[in-house]
Amino acid sequence: MIIDLHTFNSPIARRLFLFFFLAVTLPIILLVSVTFFQLTDYMAGQHKKELQHDAKYIGMNLFERLQRVSIELPRLAAARPERAFPDVFEGAAGDRISVRLFSGEVTGSPVWLYPGVNTADFFTELGKELTAPAQPGGESLMRIHQLEVSGNEGLFVSLKLAAGDYLAARLQPTFFWDPEQLPHDKLACVVADIEGVVFCNVTPPEDLITALSSARSASSLGSFKWSQAGEPMLAVYWEVFLRNLKMDTNWTVVLSQPEQQLFAATRRFQNTLIIIVLTSILMALMFSIGHLRRVLRPLQTLRDATRRVSEGKLDKPVLITSGDEFEELAVAFNGMTEKLGRQFEQREALMELDRLILSSRDSRSVVKQVLLRAKNFPECQMLLVVVQQEGGVSLRAVRRGSEQEEEHDLVSSEEFGQMMSDLNTESELRITSLPNWLPGLCGTEDCASWLIFPLAVSGLLQGFVLIGTRRQAGLGEEETGWAVQIVGRLSIALTRARWQADLYHQAHFDDLTGLPNRSALKAALTQALDRSRRHDTRVALLFIDLDRFKLINDSIGHAAGDMYLQAVAERILCCVRREDTVSRLGGDEFTIVIADIPSDANIGAEVLAVVSRLLESIPKPVRIGTHDLRSTLSIGASIFPDDGQTIDDLMKQADTAMYQAKRSGGNSFRFYAEEMQAASQERMELEHDMRRALENDQFMLYFQPQVAAGSKQIRSAEVLLRWNHPERGLVSPGLFIPIAEESLLIADIDCWVLNATCSHIRRWLDMGIEPVRLAVNISAAQFQNPKFVDLVKTALANFELTPDRIELEITEGAFIDDLLHAQQVLHELQTFGVRLAIDDFGTGYCSLAYLKKMPIDKLKIDQSFIRDITRSTRDAAIVEVILQLSKQLGLRCIAEGVETEAELSWLVGKGCEIFQGYLFHRPMPLADFEQLLVKGLDANQR
Repeated sequence: MIIDLHTFNSPIARRLFLFFFLAVTLPIILLVSVTFFQLTDYMAGQHKKELQHDAKYIGMNLFERLQRVSIELPRLAAARPERAFPDVFEGAAGDRISVRLFSGEVTGSPVWLYPGVNTADFFTELGKELTAPAQPGGESLMRIHQLEVSGNEGLFVSLKLAAGDYLAARLQPTFFWDPEQLPHDKLACVVADIEGVVFCNVTPPEDLITALSSARSASSLGSFKWSQAGEPMLAVYWEVFLRNLKMDTNWTVVLSQPEQQLFAATRRFQNTLIIIVLTSILMALMFSIGHLRRVLRPLQTLRDATRRVSEGKLDKPVLITSGDEFEELAVAFNGMTEKLGRQFEQREALMELDRLILSSRDSRSVVKQVLLRAKNFPECQMLLVVVQQEGGVSLRAVRRGSEQEEEHDLVSSEEFGQMMSDLNTESELRITSLPNWLPGLCGTEDCASWLIFPLAVSGLLQGFVLIGTRRQAGLGEEETGWAVQIVGRLSIALTRARWQADLYHQAHFDDLTGLPNRSALKAALTQALDRSRRHDTRVALLFIDLDRFKLINDSIGHAAGDMYLQAVAERILCCVRREDTVSRLGGDEFTIVIADIPSDANIGAEVLAVVSRLLESIPKPVRIGTHDLRSTLSIGASIFPDDGQTIDDLMKQADTAMYQAKRSGGNSFRFYAEEMQAASQERMELEHDMRRALENDQFMLYFQPQVAAGSKQIRSAEVLLRWNHPERGLVSPGLFIPIAEESLLIADIDCWVLNATCSHIRRWLDMGIEPVRLAVNISAAQFQNPKFVDLVKTALANFELTPDRIELEITEGAFIDDLLHAQQVLHELQTFGVRLAIDDFGTGYCSLAYLKKMPIDKLKIDQSFIRDITRSTRDAAIVEVILQLSKQLGLRCIAEGVETEAELSWLVGKGCEIFQGYLFHRPMPLADFEQLLVKGLDANQR
């Protein structure tokens, strides 16, 4: 730029130039000076804070590690053998102390324990210090000793247990002075109040210690300056209050660094700033010649303001009073920066709310934080949130300038419902006063109008937000937009909190009963076992399984079964304490955790009290629709710590005990015993092998003929099941049949027996052999299967047999649960043409009422009565009554288990017509029975 010197010929031009020069240079110099000094102070403060933070960090680490030593040393003394050093030391004053000294020669020592074994050299010096008089300030329980013997240094800690009794250990120096924890570019020292320098990462300068003594004040944190070899140094200190650990002294952490190193960047900035300032002034002068004062100064001001805006500094408005277009521009500029400032503040607030929403799971804390952050947005005098939750309607309010919120529980009313109805059709409502059904709140009188926004949670209208303002006209467009964003985020926060609560509930609670699930049970057990270990208490775990619940599902459907389980869950809850945990593992399995049982209490009585209530309450009938459902239960219990130390062990033992109770007949209770585990393992193996037996055709049929009284001709035969195990050989039916019934595998076995029986009959017919009627035993589980009749019909149809070829033997127990269903099934089978017999009559649910209603053809007297009819008048009377009863009802009667001629003679004399037993035929395999059929032998040929 070419400067025209003629411009300065005019006095006005010279005055304007001089005025502009001063107007431009002076503010710049002042601004730069203030900026530089402020920056220098700020950088100095930041460096000091950094040093203080490092000192505090080192101090806290020292405190935590000393505290750890004070906690772990007594434990080490209890868990580790004592050192073989003399443990009694006699001081100069004649006092005697007992010292137990530890070092790190034992495998698994803590990290703070010195790994060497040469601690004996220091024992005498340690004893001297321990017998030395206590320092002023009270007797200490923990002391740190720095000892030097024969040029070797050792760091020791001692804990006073009682008069004359100490625990001591040699410490690992690197545990306290970890090189990785110490700053590498700073001088770091630890100074004790009494002992002096404890540690320095370099040789401790005497000037530093002297300066520290002079600078230390009552405050635990401070700074001072000192000089090292003529170089200015800045140091900070932080006092570690070790007297809180009952030590006799406090330590002070000191960090120091050369000032030249600290302020090198500041000096470089100073030189650069000077160059920039001089260049700016020169350029301003070159471009300012020829411009008028009223043009140049406003432009300079606006330029500076624009720079501040670009740096994000919006707190200083532009002040121009020129009275022309520049002033209008400044006003517009100030309006813009003010609006930008509000938008930035609002954006920061919204970002903070977003972070809070993502990090919080509690809806109450989210609402509180939203209220506290949103109450100061423009024109907001008061903020209220009314939301409907599970417990009812709640109101939370906060007013401008207050850090406290008000909270009220409201009773849901028609007015609230009407307000919600109005908000369903409006995005916002404006009112001049609060509804009278809201409680009186402090500060509402300052609000001239209220704006109501609907609040949706999970897509459903659940409440509203009220914003009170002093303006009668309400909120402006900008404020309304801000309010809408606040309400939207509040809605998201509540929705997310509810969603997380739902997820937690789904993950930890059973959907059907609302009880804790397996995951929650393990969490509760973990806490209970932890408390038990800490407080020396005991924990009982009860496993509950409903007997034959599957039959309820199969007979009347899963919906009724679910309702029955809900009723059972409620009854279980009524039988336990409030603090006990009841959970459902799935199906018909429930558990109870009885925790915090005192070790001196009678735990058996505690458990039996709960069990008694369960055995009394659960079997009572539950009315579901037109059915009265009932089920007994089997309960097993394991005790911590007697029966196991882990959750898995306790659950396995309780499950084993429960199965033992179920095997005893159900509706009973068992404590776990060691022998149960072996029996349980045996049972599991047999159940597994039975399933394989069905797949691999390991089962076989035996037949025991049933003969007539006079002619002793074979009239029919009972089909008996045998199992030829590939490893065990023939397995007794008395062993595997109960397991099959408990596991409900018996239903599949029944199907196999029925189809195998029909297959043999078909084969005999094809061979030209006329078979006798075969009696097939049907279990209660199969009989109560809704598809049982179809299974029988299908089996006969598959082998092209008429229904009279088979006879179904059904025990009385199959009728107990649902007599109406049993009657319908028997009528359908009889109508189809299948012969029906009641097996083991007299041993189960004996009732003349069902006997006269059931369409049966035959009664089968159980062998338990036949066995003693010649010796027991009671058994003889029972059998005689059964024979007379069958004759009166027109039923055929068969005696099972006849083994002697005396039994046969007695039965014939009482009118029995058909017999089965060893006296005539033993159960025989298929080949032998076929030969018997072919030869047409009578009962005398045996």
